[in-house]
Amino acid sequence: MTDTLKNLAKGVLGSTSAPLYTVPANTIAIVKEIILANKTAGAVTATVTFDNIIIVPAKSIPANDALVIELHSIIEAGKVIAGSAGAGASIDYYISGIEVA
Repeated sequence: MTDTLKNLAKGVLGSTSAPLYTVPANTIAIVKEIILANKTAGAVTATVTFDNIIIVPAKSIPANDALVIELHSIIEAGKVIAGSAGAGASIDYYISGIEVA
């Protein structure tokens, strides 16, 4: 088995839930950290799910602030991390972890 420390996903959350990262075939992902950064002048909520299970439940992130979540969560091949924001294009996300193949 090969362990690869990497950026699993990065981008901007939309206003409807959408896939952010799908675990590749024959791989297990260990999510180590999620950073959600509100780049607007008002508070915005963010929601993140792992395989349709809510991990971040509509968490309000203050204006020009960030939420850093440290994890040790295992996600199996084919499973999806998804997310959304209360206002589209307001929250940047960065998800880092380890892929084990």
